[in-house]
Amino acid sequence: MKNLLKTFYKNNFVYSGKEKLSKLTILFIIILNLFVFITIGLGIDFQIKVLNNPNIKFSSQCRNIISSKRINDFNNYLYNYETYDSKYKNIENAEQDLRCNILINKKLKVVKDEHNIKILKKKEKKIYSEQLKVNDEISYLKENYNTVLFEKLSSQELSKSIIRDNISSENIKSKYNQYIKQKEDLKKQKEILHKNFKDSKSVKEFTRYIKINKKQIEDDYKRESKNYRIKKELITLLFLFPLLYLSFHMMKKYLTSEKYTLYIMFKNIVYIILIPTIISFLSLIYILLPKIFIEKVLNFFYELEVPFIVYYFTIVLFILIFGYIIVKVQKRYRDNLKSLEKNSISNIESFNKSICFKCQNKVDYQNMKFCPSCKNELIIQCPKCNKETIKNLNYCIHCASALNQ
Repeated sequence: MKNLLKTFYKNNFVYSGKEKLSKLTILFIIILNLFVFITIGLGIDFQIKVLNNPNIKFSSQCRNIISSKRINDFNNYLYNYETYDSKYKNIENAEQDLRCNILINKKLKVVKDEHNIKILKKKEKKIYSEQLKVNDEISYLKENYNTVLFEKLSSQELSKSIIRDNISSENIKSKYNQYIKQKEDLKKQKEILHKNFKDSKSVKEFTRYIKINKKQIEDDYKRESKNYRIKKELITLLFLFPLLYLSFHMMKKYLTSEKYTLYIMFKNIVYIILIPTIISFLSLIYILLPKIFIEKVLNFFYELEVPFIVYYFTIVLFILIFGYIIVKVQKRYRDNLKSLEKNSISNIESFNKSICFKCQNKVDYQNMKFCPSCKNELIIQCPKCNKETIKNLNYCIHCASALNQ
C-alpha cells in the first residue's frame, strides 16, 4: 500500500524537468489559490442552505424552554422566553416543528396574557429593595445592641440618645422585633408572588405540556442534527469531487505534456480542493463512528479514577502522528537539497548569490576553496588548462572548456 501511494504520487505529482517559476508567476498562482478557496467556501455554503436546518425547525427559543429548569420563575420569561416579531415570522412558524410552534405561539402566549411579567418583576424588585433596607436596619441595631450601649443609654435622656432615630434602652428591643417581623412579611410577600405565578392555570398547563413533549423533542432534535451533519458533509463531498477530478485531470495532462507552469497552477488547485475534501471526509467518519466504544473506554478510566491517562494517550497519539509527518517532511527536504546539488540552474544561482550550493551559507568563490560551514569543495582544477575554476559550473572561467560534472 505504501509503495502504491509512493508510485501514484511520483507519477502524478512530481515534475522531472528543471524549469523554474518567476516571482510574479508565483504571486499570481497564490492569488488564484485564494480566489479558488474563497469561491469553494461560498459554493459549499450555498449548497448547504438548501438543507432543512434543525436549528430552524427546533428554534433556540424552543430548545431553551424545553431544557430550562426555571419554568415556574417569572424572571425567566422577561428575556429568555421573549418573542420578537419580524417580517419573516410567518416563514419561521411554517418551518418550525408543530410542538415548538404550539409551545411558543399558544402555551407561552397564554401565560403572558394572564400575567404581566414586567409588573411582576417590578413588584419583586420593590420587595427586594425593602428587604435590603430592613436588613440594613437590623444589622445596624445588632452592631449597637450590646451591654456597653445599654449602660450609656440608661444614664442618658431620650433626646440625647447616641443612636439614630432616638432609639433608647426602652424601645430598642421592640424596634428590633418590628424589623424582624417586617423582614418575615416581605419574605412571605415574595413567596406569595412566586407561588401565585407558579400555581396559575396557564403556567401549570405550560409546564405540563413541556413535561409531556420534552423527551421526544430532545430526541428528535439530536437525531435530526446528526442527519443534518451527515447530509451537510455528503453534499460538500459531492460538490468537491467533480472539481477535484477535473483539476487532477488537467494537472496530469500538463505534467505529461511537460507544460510546467500550467502543471503547477493546477497542482495548487488540487491541493486547495483537497483541504476541505479531507476535512469533510474525516468529519463524516467521525459522525458515523460508533461512540459506544469510545464512551466505554472513557468510563473505564474514570471508574479507575485515573482519567488523566486519556489525556496522556491523546498527547502521545498527536506526538506520533505529527512526529511521523515532521520526519517525512525533513527527509524530503534533505533529498531535495541533495538533488539540487546536481542541478545546474541551482548551482549557477548559488554562484550568483555567493552562497554554498550545498548548505546555502554565505561564501566567497574568489577567495575560498572550501565552504567553512559544511566543508563543501568550491574550487576544482580544470582538466584542460589545469587552472582553478568554480566547481559545478558548466564551463571553465579561464579556457571556457566544458567541465565534467
